[in-house]
Amino acid sequence: MINSISGKWYPKDSSVQYAAQLTVAKTRYEVKIVSSETGNDSERHQNITGQWSQVTINDRLGNTERKLTLTDGSLFTTHNNDAIDTIINSNKNSDTASKWRLRLHRHETKMTSVLTMLVITVVFVFSFIKWGIPWTSQTVAHALPQQTGEFIGHQSLDFMDRYFLEPTQISGTEQQQIIYRFKTRLKPFGGDDNIQYRLHFRDMSIGGSSLPNAFALPSGDIILTDKFVELSQNDDEIDAVLLHEMGHVVERHSLEMLTQNSLTTMIVIMVLGNPDGISELATGLGTALVSNHYSRQYETEADEFAFNKMLEIGIDPKAFGDILSRMEDYSTTATNAEDVDDAADQPEAEANNEKVEEVEEDKLSDFLSSHPNTQLRIKMAEKYSKCFKQGLKVCE
Repeated sequence: MINSISGKWYPKDSSVQYAAQLTVAKTRYEVKIVSSETGNDSERHQNITGQWSQVTINDRLGNTERKLTLTDGSLFTTHNNDAIDTIINSNKNSDTASKWRLRLHRHETKMTSVLTMLVITVVFVFSFIKWGIPWTSQTVAHALPQQTGEFIGHQSLDFMDRYFLEPTQISGTEQQQIIYRFKTRLKPFGGDDNIQYRLHFRDMSIGGSSLPNAFALPSGDIILTDKFVELSQNDDEIDAVLLHEMGHVVERHSLEMLTQNSLTTMIVIMVLGNPDGISELATGLGTALVSNHYSRQYETEADEFAFNKMLEIGIDPKAFGDILSRMEDYSTTATNAEDVDDAADQPEAEANNEKVEEVEEDKLSDFLSSHPNTQLRIKMAEKYSKCFKQGLKVCE
């Protein structure tokens, strides 16, 4: 079967244009040069021939001009896209890649195919974000050696000490009492002998209010803030929270979170082309811990770890619910007090506005809002407390 197509031919590395005819017969092609665009035929060119399978054909884009790069480097162009498609499809010697691109083009021009691919893409992206990244993060986090957690933890603590934390006001005697009790009462139940736990005491303020908080780094470093220690009314409440933080370390939640954030960031970088973002990953963990982006699942897992260890050790899990409730009450009180101060500072503005814009929620409340509902956590503590009072070591 012979196919002939009218078009234009350009010599290699030249903008001179010639009318030409492309003919394809079985395995070979021939381009017959007709005349130049200027009508000056003083420069004669022989017809171009070669193997059809070696011709490079660009993808079809609507009805724009199609370009075929011939074996000698010259170029043949034509607007007869349908004829080119027919040759590609019917000639068994056509390049395999060209045939696949032709099939793809046909799908792209059909609305049903486009909608189908759109749905598939959305489902794939959603599934990867919901299940793929968490699974990958968990696998990677638990495969990393403890030395990795040590390095990241030390770097993160240094970062937070420079930008977020202040020296503690807790007396050395009280610090040593808490550390001694942690080593003798809690550490034996840590669950992993490779983890070197260390307690640190720091003051932390946000928006002028001291923040009651405790958080753990993958190295086993656990930071307790002054306000948290101040709000705790007994040793069991402090120990309950320490066990919760130990749960984060054992389950490698911070490493999972860092891996998950890194994967997400890398995907964004690949899509948006922002390599500068890679340098910010080193400080990502510290920032994330301060703003407390642990997922609800992580918090629930750490709670369950703490409750089970409390049953083993002999601590009433009610202590965990008590300190949670007290921390939430403090956060609410601090937020309301700041709202009152803001209102007193701008009486005229509020009087003149028909509708006062709501004050942005305080960052202390943001801390708690990223956790599972506090009341649900307190109820779970009460459930384990009942098991504790029954002398059970396992609570179903």
